Amino acid sequence: MIASELLNKIALLSPGTKLRKALDDIMAANLGALILFVDDLSKHKNIIQGGFEVNCTFTPERLYELSKMDGAIIVSQDVSKILIANAHLVPDPNIPTGETGTRHRTAERVARQTNCMVVAISKRRNVVTVYYGPHKYVLSDTRLLMARVSQALNAMEKYRLNLDKLLSHIDSVFDAGVSIYDVARTIEKAIRMMRIYEEIYPFIVELGEEASLIWAQLEEVLSDVEETTMLLIMDYSTADVDPDKAAEMIERLKQERNLTEMKIIRELGLDVQTVAQAGETVVYPKGYRFLKETVKIPLNVSQNLVKTFKNLKNLGEADVEELKSVDGIGEKRALAIVSNLGMIKRREKTQIGKKPE
Repeated sequence: MIASELLNKIALLSPGTKLRKALDDIMAANLGALILFVDDLSKHKNIIQGGFEVNCTFTPERLYELSKMDGAIIVSQDVSKILIANAHLVPDPNIPTGETGTRHRTAERVARQTNCMVVAISKRRNVVTVYYGPHKYVLSDTRLLMARVSQALNAMEKYRLNLDKLLSHIDSVFDAGVSIYDVARTIEKAIRMMRIYEEIYPFIVELGEEASLIWAQLEEVLSDVEETTMLLIMDYSTADVDPDKAAEMIERLKQERNLTEMKIIRELGLDVQTVAQAGETVVYPKGYRFLKETVKIPLNVSQNLVKTFKNLKNLGEADVEELKSVDGIGEKRALAIVSNLGMIKRREKTQIGKKPE
């Protein structure tokens, strides 16, 4: 996972920015460059030697012209001014570096020593490398990035279709109970979607304004996925799990290198040894997801209902007066719960009663 502070720096170099235009022009001319971005020039005078002060407003054209000289260019951290051109950077030679070329060895050492962003453009390989503190990131070709992101989006859309089908199945059998294996399959699809998103997020940041349509697609595909997963975990965990604990479980599952349904089932606290046993183990939701998504009841009030009725099956057998006895539930909410659960039950009976054509 790329550090968030590095992602903020990568965003400065994304397509559509003035800095990216300058870098593209430098590469198109087959030039190399070493650019240091500083917040306070006086703090780094010890590693900056020679060169001449420019102190002019940053423009892509100016940076491009100055890159024709061999030395480093010093730019303000907010990319508003070009401060020095043709400078010689002299970092501590004892700072370890894994680079081989002189320009890139200097860039990595300067970044580590100053904790500033340094951009190195390889003349021979025509590649842009970003260094920031201990971090390193190589910018990719925009077309390659678009291909990777499109492929990931296609995979996420397929997972979303499967996720919606599984959720529909869980909702249709709530009164009779659902197998814990089906619950785990549903959570697994959601976790994989979140993992794919985290993997491609740096690419989308790097794409900059080229990713405007992608953001819209992602918003559609990922709509409510994280919240739904949290509510599923709260519904089917054997222990009482609050939103914070559910979020921690999601993070643990995202870190699992080999995520399986059985690992999810164990995370939920069930003592199930085989897939066949998981398929036969029937569980009932506590009701958090139904109450939040269908009846729009806040979680703190839902917790009161769960403490009283234990699960959604028992909740469905309660009448309005019994519901009203729970703290936070008035006439309006009680009627909404009874009405919505009644509609689900009727729909379920209708589906069961339908004969195949």
